[in-house]
Amino acid sequence: ITRPMPSARHLSYAALMVAAGLTGVYAETIPNFEVLTLVVFLSGVLLGAGWGATVGGVSMLAYSLLNPYGPVHPLVTVSQVVGELAAGPAGAWFVALGFERRPAVVRGAVLAVNAVLLTGFFDALTNFATGVLFGQIRMTMVGGIPFALWHIGTNLALFATLGTPLVVVFARYRSRLSQ
Repeated sequence: ITRPMPSARHLSYAALMVAAGLTGVYAETIPNFEVLTLVVFLSGVLLGAGWGATVGGVSMLAYSLLNPYGPVHPLVTVSQVVGELAAGPAGAWFVALGFERRPAVVRGAVLAVNAVLLTGFFDALTNFATGVLFGQIRMTMVGGIPFALWHIGTNLALFATLGTPLVVVFARYRSRLSQ
């Protein structure tokens, strides 16, 4: 089975979303406060599951390799990439299930649940990889709880407030991409 070549529009939008995600992570001044997960989720809304995952993987790989604090260990890098790329398909499923057409309260609630699950998955995966790396899995997982809760809380706020109107806009552009 052959797949059609991606359009220049898809590539352009994916590149713009990677740039937006990286701008957000490099502009970070508050630890564990990031917009990348929302950007990747919106990439899935706009471009579909595969492109959304690609935006997440490329963005996180670039950030992990070019981290301002220094490069991340390969095991942690892989866990970060895997943890982040999950947000793309989640955004695509959000649209596939028609949540972008629901009232704002419903969209916000579903987005909040997505924020909790995606961020929790990312933090659990990266904390586990860090624990394996240092031979202290239990201590790392327990010690990471306060940071994970803060990360989950900030992403919940971002998804519920910014995500609620943005998914509608990105879903409209998605329909234009398929024309």
